[in-house]
Amino acid sequence: MIKFKIQKLFFVLAFFGLGLSGYSQATNSSDELVLWYKQPAVNWNEALPLGNGRLGAMVFGGIENERLQLNEESVWSKAGELHDKQGGYKYLPEIRNL
Repeated sequence: MIKFKIQKLFFVLAFFGLGLSGYSQATNSSDELVLWYKQPAVNWNEALPLGNGRLGAMVFGGIENERLQLNEESVWSKAGELHDKQGGYKYLPEIRNL
């Protein structure tokens, strides 16, 4: 009987402890949500991934020059299907400029 009460007490304390730790994290200032790095990523393994599964990028960082490595799903999927837009080559100079 005593062992059961100790286990129950431990469970209750752990439950409230976890709840309070979540509360303290939720009330911290937004300054803790900022990522700071001393230098840009040197290789792909250090870069930060962004994307939604269809379109993605690896962000390498930098101050004067930002380096991004882009990826789009049709590069890797749906092999054999033609995904080119008719006349799309006309937009390449604008895309490169942007």
